[in-house]
Amino acid sequence: MLYERPSSSSQRTGFTLIEMLISITIFSMIIIAFIGILVIVTQIQVQSSSTASVNQESQFLLQKIQLYVETASLIGIATSTPTSTLKFYVASSSLDPSFITLSSGTVYLQQGGGTLQALTSGKVNVSNLSFTRNANPPGHDAVSVSFTMAYNTSNALQAVSQLFQSSVEHVSAATFDTGIYPSASPEPLGTSGGLWSPINGVINFSGSNVGVGSGVTNPAQQLSVGGGVQLISQGTAPTCNSTIRGTLWFYSPGGSTKDSLQLCAANASGTLAWQPIY
Repeated sequence: MLYERPSSSSQRTGFTLIEMLISITIFSMIIIAFIGILVIVTQIQVQSSSTASVNQESQFLLQKIQLYVETASLIGIATSTPTSTLKFYVASSSLDPSFITLSSGTVYLQQGGGTLQALTSGKVNVSNLSFTRNANPPGHDAVSVSFTMAYNTSNALQAVSQLFQSSVEHVSAATFDTGIYPSASPEPLGTSGGLWSPINGVINFSGSNVGVGSGVTNPAQQLSVGGGVQLISQGTAPTCNSTIRGTLWFYSPGGSTKDSLQLCAANASGTLAWQPIY
C-alpha cells in the first residue's frame, strides 16, 4: 500500500502557540520600553519646570537685594553678625527704615512702615535667609546673603531645592538722610594729608588748615574765615573750667542794654574765671 503525501495547498498557514507567545512577549517588552521612556521624559520635564521656577525666582530676589544694598544710604545691621532681617536706609526719609525679611517661606520688602511687598511668589518656599554685613575700611562695606529656595510642591517628582549665596558691595555714598557713621570707633573721616573738594563751595581744605567762606580757597592758618565771625549767646554762661578754657561767651540782653563778651581764662593767680573783654 502506497502513502500519498498531502499537497502543499492542504498544509496549515496559522501560528503555533509558541510563536504567538514569543510575539506577545516581544510586543510587551516594546510597550514597557516606550512607557519607561515616556516616564523618564515626563520626569525630566517636571524637574526642568521646577528648576526653572526656582532659578527665576532666586535671580529676581538676588537682583532686588543687590539693588537695595548698592543704592542704600546706610546699612543698618551690625558687622560680622548674621541676621535674618536686612535693615537699610534710602535717600527718601519717607521710606525709612526699610527691611527685607522672611515670613512663612516668603521674602518681603517693607519701606517706611508701609505694607509688606512680596519679593517671592507662592511657587517657591524660602528658608534660612541670612544677611551679614562685612566691613572693609577704607573700602566699601559688603553684605553677604544666603538662603535656600525650594519648589513649593508635595509631589516628590517635582521636588527641587537649591542653596544660593552671594555678596553685594554697598557702593552708594552720594546722598544721605541720616548721620554718617564710622565702621569702627574712633575712625577719621578721610585720611591724613588727603585733599578734599570744597563743601558746598564754602568750606575749603588745605592740608591741616580749614577755610570758611567762598573767598578763602587756600587757607594759610589753622582756621581762616572770609567774613565776620558771629557769636550767638544762648542762656547762662557755663561754668568756666579747664574743659572750656579759652572759650568765648557772648551775651546780649537785648534792647538798649549793653552787650558783654567774656573769655574763660586764668587770672594772675591762676584761677579760671570769665574775664570780661567788652
